[in-house]
Amino acid sequence: MKVRLLQLWILLISIIGIYYYGVLSIWVSIFLYLITNVIIGNAMLHRYYGHRSFKMKLSAEKMSRWLCHHLPMGSVIGWSAYHRLHHKHSDTELDVHSPTIQGYFHIIFGVWENKISKKVVKDLLTPELIWWHKHYFTYHITLSVVLLWLFPWCLVFVYAIPNFLNLISALLIAIVPHRSGEVSNSLMLDIVTLGEGKHNYHHKYPFDYKYGKYDLTGIFIERVLKK
Repeated sequence: MKVRLLQLWILLISIIGIYYYGVLSIWVSIFLYLITNVIIGNAMLHRYYGHRSFKMKLSAEKMSRWLCHHLPMGSVIGWSAYHRLHHKHSDTELDVHSPTIQGYFHIIFGVWENKISKKVVKDLLTPELIWWHKHYFTYHITLSVVLLWLFPWCLVFVYAIPNFLNLISALLIAIVPHRSGEVSNSLMLDIVTLGEGKHNYHHKYPFDYKYGKYDLTGIFIERVLKK
């Protein structure tokens, strides 16, 4: 429920901010989305924490503990638990977000309250990630208040809208490749998410960090993040 309230807050800030400031600065948000989606959403949160598909440089890993918690999808521990459960039970009644079983409304607006064993994320139960798990919402509340007070423009175009676009990206990944009840690839999704459209390949080889020769996220991992 708290994650959904955070996402609603981000949506409201985005709408009110665009109404107040106009749309001219939205290109800043789109640029930030493209960067954060590849670096944080795809590479760090999904392929590193979600699947442990590569070993990350220590300096990058330390930075990732903060960056991943800047996204509005929940803590690393919480998001990874649901994502790993999704892979284990993909497109079945045990899948936490199957569009053909739970439906689109559940994926976009529903509250996910599945009880998941700690064993699913035992590799993520480090002191640092546990701290972020406990203080995830405190971070977002504090950041929102500080930006609203000191830098309201940044609250809208640097924080809210890029995060909202990352949320849309995550929802599309949960829906589009699974809309038929079977995992499939999507060129449109590959373009919008900058590399997550080869979903059939990803489900077959979840521990592969690179989904092809021209995978932008995989290239970034290979050249910047990977040990």
